[in-house]
Amino acid sequence: MIITISNTKGGVGKTTTAVNLAAVFAEKNRRTLLVDLDPQAHATRCFLDEQQERSVGDLIMDKPSQAARSVYATGIPKLDIVPANADLTRTAELLSSRIRREERLWRALETIRDTYNEIILDCPPSLGILTYNAIAAADLILIPVQPGVGAVNGLGALLEAAGELRDEENIPYRILITMFDVRTSRTNAIFEEFLEEHRRRLLKTIIYKSESLNQANLAGKPITLFAPSSRGAFDYAELSEEISRLRIPH
Repeated sequence: MIITISNTKGGVGKTTTAVNLAAVFAEKNRRTLLVDLDPQAHATRCFLDEQQERSVGDLIMDKPSQAARSVYATGIPKLDIVPANADLTRTAELLSSRIRREERLWRALETIRDTYNEIILDCPPSLGILTYNAIAAADLILIPVQPGVGAVNGLGALLEAAGELRDEENIPYRILITMFDVRTSRTNAIFEEFLEEHRRRLLKTIIYKSESLNQANLAGKPITLFAPSSRGAFDYAELSEEISRLRIPH
């Protein structure tokens, strides 16, 4: 399954979810590939200390038959990564003049997808050509949303773009509530009202706000390595199980 993790709003736990979901899948003995599409490369730095010769920009711009050359081992068994770097901004500019530019990532991944059980795409916090490529390639679009004012801003634009790119009315998306704080009951109640129209697409798993996840992020490590017995590790294990049970055609 190709899982695209996207939200145009920053600071909602998007990369945290990509990194930890990938690590959990690998821990469950599922061959997993993490593709970092964010020029900030936060996901990449969780697994690689040095900049590699090739990156996701090469994966997108080269012939699909060359895709495997951009894949690197992370050091975690069963988990590989296609890294990002600052040159990815230039890649986005080059893509603008290419024919069928939204399909390039999908075409590259099709040549290697049989190698993996799960492929996770971490998007930049914007609706641009890189995110469009990830949406077009997705079997499932996972949208992390943090409770609070403006939590669902941009959700409509993201889903509208997905509908146009995929020429589908029934977009295969799910909403994941992240950074949930049980102490802010009033905010949570308002948040639930905003999400009412998407209730059928809400995942049951909730990623709770926790100090262990904060510390793991600061350390640049997956929660499964930093604090394997923590609430955060449990939440992402639950998320992996729920996603595995989804019936998403692909």
